[in-house]
Amino acid sequence: MSSSLFKQEFYLKADNEQETAQNGLLSFVDISRSGIQILKRNKTFKAIEFASFIFPFSSDNSAWSKNTTQILESNKFKAFISKTEVGFSISDSQVTLVPASLYSEKEKTTNFEFLFGVSDDILIQTQELSSSDTVGVFGIPKGIVNAVSKPIQSSYLNWTDGLAGDSTKVKANLVFNEKQFALVIQNGGKLIFSNWFDYSKSDDVLYYLMASLETLKILHSEVEIVLSGKVSKDGEVHSAISKFISKLSLGKRSKNLTYSYSFKGLQEHKFPFIFAAACA
Repeated sequence: MSSSLFKQEFYLKADNEQETAQNGLLSFVDISRSGIQILKRNKTFKAIEFASFIFPFSSDNSAWSKNTTQILESNKFKAFISKTEVGFSISDSQVTLVPASLYSEKEKTTNFEFLFGVSDDILIQTQELSSSDTVGVFGIPKGIVNAVSKPIQSSYLNWTDGLAGDSTKVKANLVFNEKQFALVIQNGGKLIFSNWFDYSKSDDVLYYLMASLETLKILHSEVEIVLSGKVSKDGEVHSAISKFISKLSLGKRSKNLTYSYSFKGLQEHKFPFIFAAACA
């Protein structure tokens, strides 16, 4: 099998060999359109190892499924998850949140296809949020479903669920991948907005952010902005937002986990979805 379509981005090792040999280890595998991350933790919620495999961003579901399958069938991946209990999640923009009072199992497919189009290649799943009376509806390419052959959660929904009660004020969290970003807004710890947007430049991000705040009648002076994912403090997106909003920071890793020493080499605002999945 050729490995030309993917490569290992990094590997964060455990503090010692005894940690990787202990019983009851769990591997959390998060699949995005540009790669797969595997986070290994023990029963005491210590993240002990972390590996990332990347491939070109796949807008096409068929290409995404092929790239994902290549990694899942690789010896490197199999060796990493060996002798662990494995859980899978997916982080993707094809997801919507519905108030539980309005959710209908019969209308699930119709509502999803209204937003994202009709596709015979998508398995539509649901996931309840424990922090609010909300149901998440998300799609998974059937090629990925077949390659995994296990239940798959939405790490985006796990992350969104974990934001509840994070602030008593108005707070907006943005998570970026190469071509899209997620925007979740809370007011008084309650979820009031969730959506994904395509972007190619910082002006796109600024436009969608400001338009969303204006629609919700939120003043720039009262909102706190947190940026995570593929973004940097000295980058164009951070610079553009900082011209209009003073309360701006980069995200932090979950305090529900402890971490091996090697994790100090990884910026804390990176990969928020998989850390949320490991805490779910």
